[in-house]
Amino acid sequence: MVTRMENIRPTYIKRIAKELINMYPDKFVASDSQHNKENVLELADFDSKVLQNRVAGYITRILASQKKGYRNET
Repeated sequence: MVTRMENIRPTYIKRIAKELINMYPDKFVASDSQHNKENVLELADFDSKVLQNRVAGYITRILASQKKGYRNET
């Protein structure tokens, strides 16, 4: 069993990212964070660009790890 250290992210970022993945599974790409940033901005209304980037980054990380088969977070 491989143990991995993960970044500490607030729960609300994880919740938003998982909800967006569940609602729009075909909108996000595992390998393209710029594409995910644009889709997050289009699909959700954020006042903060930092929040948008953190959610998009977490979406990219979830999809990349699912693609590699490490874990299933959604």
